Amino acid sequence: MPSPLPSLLWYQRQRKIQIDLPIIKATVQQSLPLCVKKPRYPHCRLPEIIEITFLNNRSIAHVHAQFLKKASATDVITFSYGLHLGEILLGTPAIAQQARELRQPRDQEIIRCIIHGLLHLLGYDDTNKEEYGLMHHEQESILKSLLT
Repeated sequence: MPSPLPSLLWYQRQRKIQIDLPIIKATVQQSLPLCVKKPRYPHCRLPEIIEITFLNNRSIAHVHAQFLKKASATDVITFSYGLHLGEILLGTPAIAQQARELRQPRDQEIIRCIIHGLLHLLGYDDTNKEEYGLMHHEQESILKSLLT
């Protein structure tokens, strides 16, 4: 029996970067069934509720320093609080910069980062080259399915 899809709670804690939130929400909702089919390990599943929060550089850098000991802004940080709650924090200015560098639409890069966070919640890790490659492959496969 497939895992039930989580409820997504959205929070906008930055105002500088304009995003198309309705499109992002709809696309991420479409990504959920694709993500739940690809857990890293058989026992992994998405939490019942996932909070997705858009942050400015100062806020994401604070979290990055506090929890990951890196005092810099970043694109995405994910926390799992067990089976009931997960959290995906998005450094919106960092994502916008990545989108410019990659010549990708900003909202597409935001969706990519959310999928990345969802995969973290499904047991994927990107701390070594092999795991990064596996995670990146799954992330891009899901994104490609959504965009075609």
